Amino acid sequence: MLDETSQRLSALYARFSPASKERFVASLFMIANIQPQEPCWCGSQKLFMDCHRDRQRQRKITDSETRSNLSRIMDANEFCCATFDAANCGTFIKGAHTIQRGRVLQSMAKNGHVGTFYRNIHGFSNVGDIKNGVKRQASIFYGFCDYHDTELFKSFEVSEFTVSPENCWASSYRAICHEYYQKHAAKSAVAWQKDHSDRGYELYEQLLLQEQLALLERDIRKGFDDINFIKQKFEALKTNNQLHQFTSYIVQLDQPLDIAVCATVSPYYDINGVKIQNLGDPYINFQHFFISTVTLQGNAAYLIAHLNEHSIIKDYLRDVFSRDNPFILDWLTKSIFAYSENTYFRLDWWSSLDPQRQQAIYGLAMDENYTRPFEYDDMVSASVRAKIQSIMVV
Repeated sequence: MLDETSQRLSALYARFSPASKERFVASLFMIANIQPQEPCWCGSQKLFMDCHRDRQRQRKITDSETRSNLSRIMDANEFCCATFDAANCGTFIKGAHTIQRGRVLQSMAKNGHVGTFYRNIHGFSNVGDIKNGVKRQASIFYGFCDYHDTELFKSFEVSEFTVSPENCWASSYRAICHEYYQKHAAKSAVAWQKDHSDRGYELYEQLLLQEQLALLERDIRKGFDDINFIKQKFEALKTNNQLHQFTSYIVQLDQPLDIAVCATVSPYYDINGVKIQNLGDPYINFQHFFISTVTLQGNAAYLIAHLNEHSIIKDYLRDVFSRDNPFILDWLTKSIFAYSENTYFRLDWWSSLDPQRQQAIYGLAMDENYTRPFEYDDMVSASVRAKIQSIMVV
């Protein structure tokens, strides 16, 4: 009986065109004739005898082993992202929150927990498995030393967030660094997958898996290069005292938080469904906007920022914020689930939703939303208590 991976690969092969199948068979024939002392066909830089020659006879790696090893790789990924100020780095790396613990997460928590969707190697896990502890787990990453986690964000961690270029920079920088950290770890994770995930599979399955992982690795490296470029630009604004060279929109709601997020977003399509990025040139950096959550005067506020030199995102957000407030709330709340994995929500809010709406939001979170346009409707906003009270531009 075929396992889930074999079934997926068989279905993938069945969708090949005749010409693609012919090229695939030619590749298999070439691989089958590689000599032990020749470089392995997978591109690992190892000899075939030390890499894939005996791969089919090896034991398959279970999903549990994969999850355990990928978690280990992520947990071992500890470094301070604040390289622009490396001379002041502290003595240890700490578990830093991407979202304010005291003023955001704890304000949403019920018995010390908030909701989120857990990912596994095939996507998000069961829709009912949504609890996450505020103190130990929710939104933590090991991307800052003790000094920078305190110094960069203390102006709004210790006291109420006030709208200023400095605070907007810091909140956005945390979102950028979290994305940088995730992409950095993903490079190590995909390297492990290339060396382990096709063990025990037939030769044609190995080839399909390695081709998929090569594409994933290419996309991850591209994503890392893009966010590293943005990170360096953003750090230069701080170092050179040029905070006027990025723009922030602060969307203040009239109620406390139901949903919190910290992420960077690089949309391929504008809100009218016109493709604006990923147009075929691999040497063009993708442009991002940065979204984070704060509390302002006791209520929810979302900070959306971008570099002024990023004209594609500048025009995208200008179009969004030219619309009326109901549309902006639709766009904001739906985009949070569509584009960010680092999203948390009030458990009482989630349990108040009917099963159909829960499944719709869950499906939205699972989809590859970057790759297609979608309609901005009230799927999420209709269930949120708050309305937009004001929008400030800094």
